[in-house]
Amino acid sequence: MQVIYYKSPSGNFGDDLNAVLWRQLLPPEAFAADDAVLLGIGSIFREDFLSQSATADKRVFVLGSGAGTGPLPAAWPDPGWNILAVRGPLTARVIGRPDSSVTDAAALLALTPEITPAAPDRRDVLFMPHYNSVPASRWPHICAELGFTFVDMRWSPEVVLRMLGSARLVITEAMHGAIVADTLRIPWIPLVCSPEIAAFKWVDWASSLDLPYEPVHIPPSSAWEAFRHRRLNASKGFPSTGAGLSDADLIDEFQRTFGEAEAGIPEPSRSRKAAGWMLSKASTVFDRLFENRAAEALQAAAAGPQYLSGDRVLANRVGRLEQAVTDLRRALGVS
Repeated sequence: MQVIYYKSPSGNFGDDLNAVLWRQLLPPEAFAADDAVLLGIGSIFREDFLSQSATADKRVFVLGSGAGTGPLPAAWPDPGWNILAVRGPLTARVIGRPDSSVTDAAALLALTPEITPAAPDRRDVLFMPHYNSVPASRWPHICAELGFTFVDMRWSPEVVLRMLGSARLVITEAMHGAIVADTLRIPWIPLVCSPEIAAFKWVDWASSLDLPYEPVHIPPSSAWEAFRHRRLNASKGFPSTGAGLSDADLIDEFQRTFGEAEAGIPEPSRSRKAAGWMLSKASTVFDRLFENRAAEALQAAAAGPQYLSGDRVLANRVGRLEQAVTDLRRALGVS
């Protein structure tokens, strides 16, 4: 069985959990089923992951995945696909299966304590920006000044999980930072630093645990980051990062954005990349001004309202995911 997920060349914690989690939950013989594919963690219920070439003559199992970042698979609805669980109610509605909403499959980490080590004393405040928010930023430097622990979501799952084990609070722009923190019963605070953060998938997951999504917006931490954000905002194809939108608004936005073709930012030419590199170097003279504003906002966010789902709600969703794993084992004919 092939586990389908997004593989970032630089690494991305949430996606890379697939390589760790499913091997803990399923016996080796499950992966010997070469006629099956499993769609697990990630916003990957979309055409480029479930294309005809990827699913031809395969049994398709979906367990905890979400929609929201691309057009739905052209083959959907396929009555032969096994929709065991999806990430939340928005995904369930856009695929026409409202009964399939459970929560993100990363919550199954609650069943694998051996890969989520907890330190005896949780003291650290972790800051986890989205992996795309790191290269142009000054976040590692700012965290060092504030006494926070910076976590790069491009690091391996083992490293990130170990750092989460010593956390008393997680401040995160990365959704799977919040998902895993909530699963490990660590309070968390959602942020938005970049226009690339999509409210659809955050609301989808948060709603699955009866939580609101009201992120704190943080200003750019460097001049180059500010320039990059302006360029992204001027481009078309990025869903809304804002809170306060209704489920209907988010679903309408999804349909407008991905109803026919996926939009995106054109790949910069070589000359534009070179010009951008030169501008990034020249802009560092202004970085201290941006650092001070970003640091002040991050420190204020850390003192703000914290999130944590109810114990009973989480236990219910984990139980339903566990049943979905049992159903997957049964369908594969493995114990």
